[in-house]
Amino acid sequence: MKFYGDYHIHSHNSDGRQNHREIIEAARRKGLREIAITDHGPLVPVIGVKNAARYDRLGEKIESSDRQGLRVYVGAEANIRGLDGKLDLDRKTIDNLDVLIAGMHPYTIPSSLKDGARLFLQNSLRHLSRGQRRRAVINNTEACVAAIYANPELDILSHPGLFFAIDVGEVARACIQKEVLFEINCGHEYPGFSDIMEANRIGVKFVVNSDAHFPDTVGELDYGKRAIEKLGIDPERVVNLDGRGGLSEWGKKARVCIY
Repeated sequence: MKFYGDYHIHSHNSDGRQNHREIIEAARRKGLREIAITDHGPLVPVIGVKNAARYDRLGEKIESSDRQGLRVYVGAEANIRGLDGKLDLDRKTIDNLDVLIAGMHPYTIPSSLKDGARLFLQNSLRHLSRGQRRRAVINNTEACVAAIYANPELDILSHPGLFFAIDVGEVARACIQKEVLFEINCGHEYPGFSDIMEANRIGVKFVVNSDAHFPDTVGELDYGKRAIEKLGIDPERVVNLDGRGGLSEWGKKARVCIY
């Protein structure tokens, strides 16, 4: 089983430990046909880009690089900030990206104090009791579903449930409704097989990504391969298997900029 592309990779513009040239070379060694470099949005301390202009500068650097036939896209992994699904990227930045990923991450600056309490504070209390966990799951699910509906450009929901437990069924149904891909994240080996099985039962389309932060892990997609084989997932439901085409086949944008 081979994969056509890897669409969740971080560079040193956010919390990756690799520059764009190292990413490109690593992807070529793995035999990938295309990749997306998707650094964290700016409103998560330490791991986010310094500002949105970093995405434009990355595109300029890629354009001047020797890619030797590898397609390289500029994307972002935006941070979900509140129960209304607000992301930490403005409309102009989103419009200039080739691919948009969104996910929930600890320490994200919330869109309001109320949402900060209901999401990030509540999530920190989830271990105290079943009731606290239930409230966290309700809030996390509401935020993910809202992000899916509020952002029509969203291509991928990253590592669903990681750090922030969700109702997988409810999130999966939203992904189907709005044609958002449910990520199998190989860097974190998440979601677990039981959640992937539930999402598969409901009928999502999957994308398998590395979430690579180092050159050695670019294109390392073995966890996704194991999940597909063990759970009997229909290959037609995995958009980045070899032979399925690339971002131009499933990306939300009518115009895909190829560097």
